[in-house]
Amino acid sequence: MARNGAARAWVVSAMVLGASTTGVQAHAADDDAGAAGHAAVVWPVTATPHMTAAALGSGPDAKAVFDDDELADLFADGGRLRTVVEAGKGREVSWVVDPDLVIAAQAMASGYRVADSTESSNPQDSTQGTGQGAAKAWLSELKDAVSGRDVWLLPYADTDLASLAHHPSADTDDLTEVVSNLADNAKKEVDSVLGTGTRTGLGWPADGAVDTQITGLAEKLGVTRMLTSGQGVSPAGASPVTLGSGDDAITALPYDGDLTTALARIKDVDPSSSASPSASPSASASASSSASASAPSLSPEGSPSGSASGSASGSASASPSPSASESSDAPDTPDAATVTRVTALLKANTRPVLVPPRTLSGTAANALAAAIDSGTDDGWLDLEGIRTADNDPVTGRAGSPSAYPSRLRNSELTPDQLTSVAGNLDGLATLSKVLADPKVTTASVHAAMARALSTAWRALEDADQETFQQRTTDFLSTSVKSLRLVPKTVVTLTSGDATIPVTVDNGLQQPVSGLELRVASSDAERLRINDGELSLEAAGSASHTSQIGVTAKANGKAQVTARLYTTSDGKPWGDPMTFEVDVTSVSSGSIAVVAAGVVLIVLAAAFRMRNVRKRRGGGPSGPASPESPTSSEGPESPQA
Repeated sequence: MARNGAARAWVVSAMVLGASTTGVQAHAADDDAGAAGHAAVVWPVTATPHMTAAALGSGPDAKAVFDDDELADLFADGGRLRTVVEAGKGREVSWVVDPDLVIAAQAMASGYRVADSTESSNPQDSTQGTGQGAAKAWLSELKDAVSGRDVWLLPYADTDLASLAHHPSADTDDLTEVVSNLADNAKKEVDSVLGTGTRTGLGWPADGAVDTQITGLAEKLGVTRMLTSGQGVSPAGASPVTLGSGDDAITALPYDGDLTTALARIKDVDPSSSASPSASPSASASASSSASASAPSLSPEGSPSGSASGSASGSASASPSPSASESSDAPDTPDAATVTRVTALLKANTRPVLVPPRTLSGTAANALAAAIDSGTDDGWLDLEGIRTADNDPVTGRAGSPSAYPSRLRNSELTPDQLTSVAGNLDGLATLSKVLADPKVTTASVHAAMARALSTAWRALEDADQETFQQRTTDFLSTSVKSLRLVPKTVVTLTSGDATIPVTVDNGLQQPVSGLELRVASSDAERLRINDGELSLEAAGSASHTSQIGVTAKANGKAQVTARLYTTSDGKPWGDPMTFEVDVTSVSSGSIAVVAAGVVLIVLAAAFRMRNVRKRRGGGPSGPASPESPTSSEGPESPQA
């Protein structure tokens, strides 16, 4: 991905960074040349979530399903996340990592699937992902980069603390518990993947703004340190601030929002766009000379809130001028002017931490890395860890929720979005009642729910978050429907005692238990059900047939209804299945055979009596009179 970003980076540095560095340069000139500033530099590793709750297969062979393959590009050589990791490698920065991103990368490295569309939540409707190799390489780079370094884990999926805190309800209480319960297992998994011990308890609210509700929510998630831009914290200043008291106290670590915003304005050049020609010195001078002499700050959105002085161009001339020969065509390589201005912002910092934007671009990461090298090599920057940065805090307090910035409140997740996420707990509870081992499914659904609460959704449209969240809801409803009774229409019985087969189709990819099959007849006088209740178990992705014992008492038709129930609470599962049983207890053919047999027996007996009488009537003594005594031979015995 060849990118020629020199000219564009020059314009960015002159018009964006230069607007913030007028006062910085003056401040730097006044500094004692022999004094080194101490600060912890946060190195963020976060991205928008993409892994869903679904997986193809079960057990160790299960393949996670992703909603798209965007992470493959971010992990690939030249991708944003690859460049960020490479830029931070070898530097004593404090890595701040979303644990879900590492877990997603590990899932991709093991082989994964990408959903074909948003229309289906069936994991069968997916194709093999293309980023397995890129994910493996990225994890290897990350493992090397963080070895022996300070590594902090954010709440799972970089939870939007403000969104949860500002909509207190039973739903958000449940969601807070879901996120909290993911922390321990996530740490264990990330520690295993990265081969190093990580730290927890760091919170990073959107734009660093806090209030009492946000700190209260953070306490529930085990947050003890919080990155803050100063919004909502008093007293304002450069010192760490203790919010609260006792075991629930949180240390607010203030950072310079101007540096964060300036770095956010440095974008990677799209390789598909045409490269701009190198900006002429007069063009850059014209851009900077339009600024005023005041030392401005940048708004959180990244646009100047004040004007820059003409010294912006002067500061450019104080450093090596960017030229075509000095500019690199390598991907994400900043020009010299950009590095110089980031260095100036870094040198002017008086806060205990330096915090880039969450989605730090590759170009900005390289510029920041170069500035860090300049500071450490020249002796004016002494890097330290986050745990050291919170030394000597002052006692303060968080602001009122009513003072929370409206522009940030407008980008929060809405109450309806939060309710929709929390609603998945009901579907999960239903599904868990019939799973032989629900732990894996519970963990995957909880993780997907936490992803739907990520701070990353603030930068996207509401529809993007809602589409992602709907995948979890659809996954649960499809899973419940995939365990069902196989329909049948008519069953004919030809004997008094018989069995009726009833089949359960388990479309889930794991075994089920905790089910009971109940069968009832509409006419017990005609058809009696002998096995009305049977416990059921079924292997994953298989059918199970139960034989229901019945007794047919009379000819005719009867309706039989079969339905599944959960044994844990006796509630029905799915829809009932009704079919007709045609009872023929004694067939017409059998009746004809029996009747014919009776006739033959009667005829045989009559024929035999006739022969006996003939013999008696034809003897010497003549026919016996009615009054004659019975023959001495005795009565005729019936033939066996």
